[in-house]
Parts: sequence; C-alpha cells; structure tokens
Amino acid sequence: MAQLRHVAFWCRDMEKSRRFYEEVIGWKFISYRPSGRGLDMSDGTNNISLLDYGTQERPTLGEGHEYIHLGILVDNLEDTWRRLHEWGAEFPSKTVKGRCDVDSNEIPDRAFKVFDPDGNILDITSDKKEWVGTAV
Repeated sequence: MAQLRHVAFWCRDMEKSRRFYEEVIGWKFISYRPSGRGLDMSDGTNNISLLDYGTQERPTLGEGHEYIHLGILVDNLEDTWRRLHEWGAEFPSKTVKGRCDVDSNEIPDRAFKVFDPDGNILDITSDKKEWVGTAV
C-alpha cells in the first residue's frame, strides 16, 4: 500500500504561515529550501512544505471550493481552539462535514473548520475516527 508522506502548498507570506503552523497547530520547522522560496515542516510523520508564491494573485475561495483542504488530528481540541482564537483565526460557519453551525464562543464537541492565513480550510479534530479508512 502507498502511504502519503508529503504535501506542499503555496502561501502568500511564508513566515506568517510558518508561525501559524508552528505556534498554533504544533508542527515542527525543519529547514528552509535552498532557493529560500520554501520551507519544510513536519507533524512527526509527514513532510509539509510551504512554498512562497510571492506577488501572484490567488483569489480566496469559499469552503467547498478551496485550493487545498487539510484534515488535522490534534491531541487536545480545546487547547487548539483557544490558540486559534488567540491568533485571530477565522472560522467558517459549519463544523467538519457540515454537522452543525459553529458558535465562535463555544468549542464544538469533536471537530471544527478554520481558515489558515491563506484562506485554506483546515478540519481540526481530536476524534481518531473522523476520517474513514485512516489509522493512528
């Protein structure tokens, strides 16, 4: 069986995205790419590359039409929710899989959606069974 071990996506401000994924999500910074236009991070299993797309225009697309959509399993949903709020992150109106509306003052029971600094949708959950066919 093939296993996913790397994902790369473009970002407007590579350093801002690095801080977001490092400080808020908890990924580890590994190194800059030799070109200086990218960097590598890791969640402990996967390599995640952030690539600087510079001055290119890229419209922000709404949930369901986004360029990239990531699902992230966290150890503590409440701590992650708090860090995202402290960061000033924007939350779409629905939880993962559109289960229910999100009240920005109340943490959802098991999962929620949030925008990263580039408007990419992140599904955040502490439920190890959130995505069919995955194993932890």
